[in-house]
Amino acid sequence: MQLQPARQVALLLLLLLAAVPRHVTEAASSSSGRRWWPSLKSLSDYEVVRSHSAQNEVDCIFAASSDSALQLVAFNASSGLCAQFRCRLGLSHCRKCRNANKGAQRVWTAGSDCWTTVQHRVSGSVDFYRNWTQYQSEFGEGPDGNYWIGLNSLHALTASGPRKLRILMKAWNDSEHWAEYSSFSVGPESDNYRLSVSGFSGSGGIGDSLAPRSNGAQFSTKDAEHDTHPSNCATMFKGAWWFSNCFATHPNGKYRDASVAIGGPYAQGVIWKLPFFLYYSLKEIEMLLL
Repeated sequence: MQLQPARQVALLLLLLLAAVPRHVTEAASSSSGRRWWPSLKSLSDYEVVRSHSAQNEVDCIFAASSDSALQLVAFNASSGLCAQFRCRLGLSHCRKCRNANKGAQRVWTAGSDCWTTVQHRVSGSVDFYRNWTQYQSEFGEGPDGNYWIGLNSLHALTASGPRKLRILMKAWNDSEHWAEYSSFSVGPESDNYRLSVSGFSGSGGIGDSLAPRSNGAQFSTKDAEHDTHPSNCATMFKGAWWFSNCFATHPNGKYRDASVAIGGPYAQGVIWKLPFFLYYSLKEIEMLLL
């Protein structure tokens, strides 16, 4: 069977790539101009759209390239099945650095860049009511668990220019939500890690609970108060954040289990005000930078 010229090119690329060690960064280009990168990847950030038979990886990638919503393909050589995936929650790009090389099967992703987890709350196993020096550095269980990357790292990641911020949230009914900001940067220690954030968008019902109260704010902890409230916001609400007078979101607040997460004390918990308000502590929250 005669292959179309575009598929001949793609097949030649894959044959050439097969001769290159897989630890070397590789990419294959389709006729649409999209670049696909091989990876051993967890599929937890994706959902399957469709599956079909394919002769090889070339056909699998070629078939997905015309649909911009597709972000990952997986080809099973034994069954000849090509599975096509898109990002969950309607997101346009969802590849997390912390999930890279954690899968058992080689897959191909559209693009090589990935989201870096900088904060994550999933339980109460790590105390986030810490002092200034502790918040300057990384602490926690690593990006898969309860985690803070550190103020010094946040400044380093954004010193050359603003990054995109994504905040993923899970409520206690297991519904999932997101907020994004097109511009996020953290200043140096000399300016108490002042926050600059703008360009909000979000999933249905989610409001901007970060920029109105925290844009331009300096970071505060229980022993280093830089907020504008008459009292110390960090000590009142048992956490640390870019407080003003005080907050509409507080991802670093005291984690509350299901029995006390809903209808608990005012603003005590892992808070995102809009639409959950201040008597609701989230089940999970994760902050990521691209």
